[in-house]
Amino acid sequence: MYNLGMRKLIDWVVLLAVIGIAGYLANTHKTQIRTVVRSLKGKLVPCASPVLYSIGSVDPRFGLSQYALADALFEAEAIWEGPSGKDLFAHVRSGGDVTVNLVYDSRQAATDRLKKLGLRTDQSRASYDALKARYTELSAQTDLAQARHRTWMADYKRKEAAYNARVGQWNRLGRIPPKEDKLIKARRTALSREFNSMKPLENAINADIDTLNALATTMNQLIVQLKMNVEQYNHSGTSIGHFEEGLYTMTNGVQTVDIFEYADRMRLVRVLAHEMGHALGLEHTPDPEAIMYKINSGNNLKVSNDDIAELNKVCASGLRSVKP
Repeated sequence: MYNLGMRKLIDWVVLLAVIGIAGYLANTHKTQIRTVVRSLKGKLVPCASPVLYSIGSVDPRFGLSQYALADALFEAEAIWEGPSGKDLFAHVRSGGDVTVNLVYDSRQAATDRLKKLGLRTDQSRASYDALKARYTELSAQTDLAQARHRTWMADYKRKEAAYNARVGQWNRLGRIPPKEDKLIKARRTALSREFNSMKPLENAINADIDTLNALATTMNQLIVQLKMNVEQYNHSGTSIGHFEEGLYTMTNGVQTVDIFEYADRMRLVRVLAHEMGHALGLEHTPDPEAIMYKINSGNNLKVSNDDIAELNKVCASGLRSVKP
């Protein structure tokens, strides 16, 4: 009788503890729980209700306002909603299932730098060859400039060492004659002038190195997009991998779309449509022109037959195949 009573008491204590923990989590992790519930609902009843998304952080270096990003997202929505006839996405000011961010890093910096230099890419082999030629030419120029700078700097160091030795010699004697003091000051002024005269060359070299890095980054992107043999790319130590213009992630129930690079509005809308497709549950498709192809290599804003097939599979909506 005693054991049965103790067991019931323990069961009640455990039940109350579980309820308490559940209540605590419900109050401290509302966003995650809401997102997980919506995600589960989306898997059980796919496309029955729109995926809610909000705009998060937009790095000002993109030069794009939140309003302009919202407009691009609305166009990305239409790419999927038009042929499906369904309300698949909806923008909310905050608390959406998916948060869309513009994250500025070396990828967009490379695109912006090349634009300023008048170098534009159109995802063609001709574009890659033009960038490669520019890289080779600039690399040779930079090598010569760096060699010149090294020679200049070595000569400066020798003069500086001689100056320091002479000053040290007179300091050890404890007194510098006025005539010698005048010569030392003149030499110090000359050294300072010579050092400052090297700055323009240093700045030019650094600017050329930045341009070389931008060219290397963009060539890396084209190699991936054009599916070229990576052995052709031997101008830089940059690793060759999947060049991501955007990325969809879901971590601890929090869904995020990060956009890293786009060359123009069309490329932005296309990469948004691709990543929002992932948020909808779509996987990659084999058609290089498809929105959901693993690389953003297409040049239009229309879904392909493969895209529709993937949407059919996820939404079970019985959509008709779009005309080629």
